[in-house]
Amino acid sequence: MGSAENFIENNQLESQAKHQKLAQLLTRADIWQAANEPRRQRNGIASGFPSLDALLANHGWPRGATTELLMDQMGIGELTLILPALAGLTQRGQMVILVNPPHIPYAPSLANSGIRLENLLILHPRGPKDTLWAIEQSLQSGSCGALLSWQGRQSMNHKDLRRLQLAARNGDCLHFHFRPQCESANPSPASLRLQLTPREGELALRLLKQLGGNSGQNLYLARAAKLVRRDQPMH
Repeated sequence: MGSAENFIENNQLESQAKHQKLAQLLTRADIWQAANEPRRQRNGIASGFPSLDALLANHGWPRGATTELLMDQMGIGELTLILPALAGLTQRGQMVILVNPPHIPYAPSLANSGIRLENLLILHPRGPKDTLWAIEQSLQSGSCGALLSWQGRQSMNHKDLRRLQLAARNGDCLHFHFRPQCESANPSPASLRLQLTPREGELALRLLKQLGGNSGQNLYLARAAKLVRRDQPMH
C-alpha cells in the first residue's frame, strides 16, 4: 500500500473516531439538541398552571430531569406549585417519594388536592452520604414517578448534582430539588431552575435557567393553602 493510500486510510480512521466521540457527547443529559425539541415538548408534564407551561421549553415540567426550586424560606407555597403534577402521577398509580422534607406534610390538604396518599412515600436517610444514595437509587429505579428532595445543612457539590440529574434521566423520573436561594449564584447541571419569592397573596417565580428555552422571565401565581404542619418539623 502506497503512502497516499495510507494517508487516506488514516484520515478515515480519524474521522470515524471523531464521529464516535461526537455521538457519545450528544448522549449527555446536559447537551441540548434542536432536533430533540419536539420530543421534549411532548415529554413535558403539565404543571397545572397554563401561564407557567407557556414559559417552559417542555410545555410542562421536564420529565427525566432535575428541576431546582430556590427560595429563602420553606412554606411559601412551593408545594402548591408542583401539586397538580404530583396528583396526576399518584392517580395513575405512580409513586411519589419525599426525601427528608423539613416539615410534616399535612395529609388532609394533600388528599384534598388530589394526592393519593397510598402512593406517597417519605424517606429519612441519615447523613449526606445515605441521603445521596437514597435519592439516586430512587430516581433511577424506574418505579418512581416523582421525587422531592431538600438540601440539608451540607450543600451537594456539582458532581453529586450531576449524578442525580443522570439518575432522573435514566429512571424517567421528575426530580424536584429544593435549595436555598443563595445557591442560584452557583452553576448547576439541573435542566430547569426557578427562583421563588413570596409576595402578598402571590408566589413570584423567576426562570433562571432551562435547557432548550429562554430564561429571565418573571411570573406571578396565586398562593394556596398551607400544606405543612409548622408545629411539627421533621428535624
